Amino acid sequence: MNLIEKGATVLVADDDPMFCVLLKQFFEANGYSVVTASDGAQAVEACREFSPALLMLDGDMPEMDGFAACEVIRSLPGGDTLPIFIVTALEGQAALDCAMAVEASDFVSKPVNWPQLRNKLSCVMEFSLG
Repeated sequence: MNLIEKGATVLVADDDPMFCVLLKQFFEANGYSVVTASDGAQAVEACREFSPALLMLDGDMPEMDGFAACEVIRSLPGGDTLPIFIVTALEGQAALDCAMAVEASDFVSKPVNWPQLRNKLSCVMEFSLG
């Protein structure tokens, strides 16, 4: 997988507006452009419209959750290679199993451990760990 360069678009989908703001600030502070969505259906449409380089999907959203959105996005042209992180307050092995079943790239628990998230993302993005 190639590193995602600064300035690339990140799609953040979460029904919690405050969490969307936090993730948006996190990515913008590191040089990325951010598009937000409040549910999975909007995330799928935003993915088609903006061709993001990375997706952060909440596992538990109304209309279409992040797991279902991930599955749909994986079937889109180019969707099979997109880094997709499921970010959720859902706990336990069942949530992790669901993320892996829809071929999510990784799983992040809420509340987010920001240094840990930075480390996970540094594998696919140009994050400075200093």
